[in-house]
Amino acid sequence: MNDTSRALKFFYLYFKKYKLQFLVIAIFIIAATYLQVKAPVLLGDSITHLSTYVGDYFSHQHADEAMKGLQQIAAGANQAQDALQQIAAQMGKVTGQVVDWHSLTSANVPAAVTSNLPSGTTIDSLQAMAKIPTDWHQLTDANVPETIRASLNGQSISDLMKVATSQAPSKADFMRSMWMLLAFYVMTGIAQLIYSLLFTRIVAHSTNRMRKGLFGKLERLTISYFDRHADGDILARFTSDLDNIQNTLNQAAVNVTTNLALFLGILYMIFDQNVKMALVTISTTPVAVLCAVIIIIQAKKYTDRQQKEVGELNAYMDEKISGQKAIIVEGLQADAIEGFEVRNDKVRKTTFAAQAWSGMIFPLMNGFSLLTLALVIFAGANILLNDASLSTAAAFGLLATFIQYAQQYYNPIMQISSSFGQLQLAITGATRLNVMFDEKEEVRPENGKAFKGISEGVHIEDIDFSYLSGKPVLKDVNINVNKGQMVALVGPTGSGKTTVMNLMNRFYDVDKGGIKFDGTDIREFDLDSLRSKVGIVLQESVLFSGTIADNIKFGKKDATMDEIITVAKTTHIHEFIESLPEGYETLVDDDDNVFSVGQKQQISIARTILTNPDLLILDEATSNVDTVTEEQIQMAMEAAIAGRTSFVIAHRLKTILNADKIVVLKDGEVIEEGNHNELVNLGGFYSELYHNQFVFE
Repeated sequence: MNDTSRALKFFYLYFKKYKLQFLVIAIFIIAATYLQVKAPVLLGDSITHLSTYVGDYFSHQHADEAMKGLQQIAAGANQAQDALQQIAAQMGKVTGQVVDWHSLTSANVPAAVTSNLPSGTTIDSLQAMAKIPTDWHQLTDANVPETIRASLNGQSISDLMKVATSQAPSKADFMRSMWMLLAFYVMTGIAQLIYSLLFTRIVAHSTNRMRKGLFGKLERLTISYFDRHADGDILARFTSDLDNIQNTLNQAAVNVTTNLALFLGILYMIFDQNVKMALVTISTTPVAVLCAVIIIIQAKKYTDRQQKEVGELNAYMDEKISGQKAIIVEGLQADAIEGFEVRNDKVRKTTFAAQAWSGMIFPLMNGFSLLTLALVIFAGANILLNDASLSTAAAFGLLATFIQYAQQYYNPIMQISSSFGQLQLAITGATRLNVMFDEKEEVRPENGKAFKGISEGVHIEDIDFSYLSGKPVLKDVNINVNKGQMVALVGPTGSGKTTVMNLMNRFYDVDKGGIKFDGTDIREFDLDSLRSKVGIVLQESVLFSGTIADNIKFGKKDATMDEIITVAKTTHIHEFIESLPEGYETLVDDDDNVFSVGQKQQISIARTILTNPDLLILDEATSNVDTVTEEQIQMAMEAAIAGRTSFVIAHRLKTILNADKIVVLKDGEVIEEGNHNELVNLGGFYSELYHNQFVFE
């Protein structure tokens, strides 16, 4: 399973309980997308209605003139009929017969009768005029003579009729479209706000659950995990990794989802509006997508290099800062600066390359967007001029619609492309969290026995152990201790002394053999019950934030103040605490240098003694203190050890001279065993170590 698949599985695990909320989010995303992609159509309709209104407005301004012109034509027909009737009446008086004016022609009417007609007017022209309808509403290009139509300045009777009968222009359709457009924009904003808030809430709850789950997992991990990982790396899981996941989900995930929906919505709408214009709009897409893929691949390559170089630079700086005193003493500042500059220059180059490639995506997509816009305007203008199936107003509306779509079309592609980097951070973060979640937890036996304390003794039988396969640390170690005895482990660094202590508290489990308390293998005990009876004082003392009293009662929350003071006196730290202005209520924090290393160790020992452990383990508890403090701690240890079974790892042999048993380890094996006098008289490794150490003391 690759990192992406594992990351998706990880996200599903934490998001599956929000299925209903995601359904609501999907509905609002679809609604917002519909409103967004429909808005350009409404804008196009508005342009169409506006064009129609403007045309009607200017046309209607000439309606009275057109009507007067048509009325004059109809009035001319009446005048022609009257003139013909008068001529027919005159001829009837001359001939003594009734003459029908319809039968009059230029050939059968004497010149004497027509001499009074206006110049250029003939009986035939009057007859032509008389045939025109006298009601102007009935005038057409077919029943109006060419001679009259030629005098209309290029306009036809139907044009005049259309103008004369036109209605007063109305803004209703235009205003309705504009109000709908405004409503769409408002509803789009509301829908986007709702799904953003819902998604943010889900992400906040999910990352909170991730953080809880991660911390719970941390508390169940074996000590080996902490030995194998730096504190900063573990802390980064809770900070940068979770922050990357939260920021990505809040920004990139919503961004990709909404823009993908918007892109698909735009594709559907442009093809629904006009196929030819849609093909023009998407014509540059293949080249744009190819360029985007190339840029994303290159940007990721250099971003990975940048992270690697930054990591190496940070490691170098951490090393040099930690060893700054040694650098100053040896006069190596110039070398340190030179090494820094080499690594910093690598960071500069890879950062520039990563930013340069990442920065190309926006200008490139913007260029394709402008090119698409130009193509759409060109194609739309061509349709406007040449497509007879569309009115001018409709063509203007279509052009306005596709200009809007052309401006929107590449925005989703740009947004999706720019989000890949953030998505990669979330995938990396989820992968790192997955690795931690996959770590082995401490083995806790089902229905483990309750450990009530040691009544007989501790038996370490034939144990082998290795941290790494093939590299044994302990080999066939046997140690037997009776109840109440003090056992000291002595040996050179790396001999396995601390490892024995780790195994007795089940920080690790043995590879072979077993450790038994009163004859029962410690792996059979309930782990919490076991550790509640085993007290450990580590070589490096740790103080937690809070008061001194809080630190002493860390292992026993219900301890009384009297109990706290008693153990403080036992470890000879009481007087120092009382000398502080706030006494036991003095706050402990990382920036407070009130405590020396020895004083911290004394507080740590007091904390352990307060829990009244049945088995006490002291891991070189006096190795980091001065001689005076060592004597104080030694007295405290004698009081703490009294009556308890105890194991002591000794760095200074004079602290374990009174041990009931001293076990000497070398290369993971027990090479000597006995009390102090026996081992000195043996003249072996311990005797040599003892004499060499006391020569200097």
